[in-house]
Amino acid sequence: MFSLETGSILVIPIFFVSLWVITKIFQSDERSAVKLLWTITIFILPALGCALWYFIGPRKEDLPQEKLGLPR
Repeated sequence: MFSLETGSILVIPIFFVSLWVITKIFQSDERSAVKLLWTITIFILPALGCALWYFIGPRKEDLPQEKLGLPR
């Protein structure tokens, strides 16, 4: 069904996106257990795990207006 070239075209971008996502996971402020679960998910299901992390993964909280220097 797929030739080696077609598989490479699909695997290489997924590999680099997975590396980027794992880097972002370890840079987040989440607990170690959460980081571990996301990392395992990315290793087991790279494409689906990256998509899940993007949509339901940890989010940065909005900065309060005082920290941004904006008036209330």
